[in-house]
This record gives sequence, C-alpha cells and structure tokens, in this order.
Amino acid sequence: MIDSKNDASRNLEKALQALEQAKQRVANEKKKQNEKKRKAEPPHNPLSPMSIYA
Repeated sequence: MIDSKNDASRNLEKALQALEQAKQRVANEKKKQNEKKRKAEPPHNPLSPMSIYA
C-alpha cells in the first residue's frame, strides 16, 4: 500500500517536471519566433515622417 503511494507520488513528480519542461520549451519557441519576426521588421526610425502616424 505504501509502495503504491510512493510510486504514485514519484509518477506525479515526474509528470509535473515534464509539464514544466514543456512550458519552458513553448516559452523558448515563442521567444525565438518573436525574435525572428522582430528582426524581419524594418528598424524604427523616429525621424521618419511616417513615424508620426504610427
């Protein structure tokens, strides 16, 4: 009985750890995509007449 509780506890810990890793992976992927998108955009020029309308 105690062994099954310990096993369940260990399995829960492993699942939580896997969830945290997955969250980190998703966050890193989003960050990478945002960085790529930002680099693809033209740089902002505050002296440009069009920046008044932005």
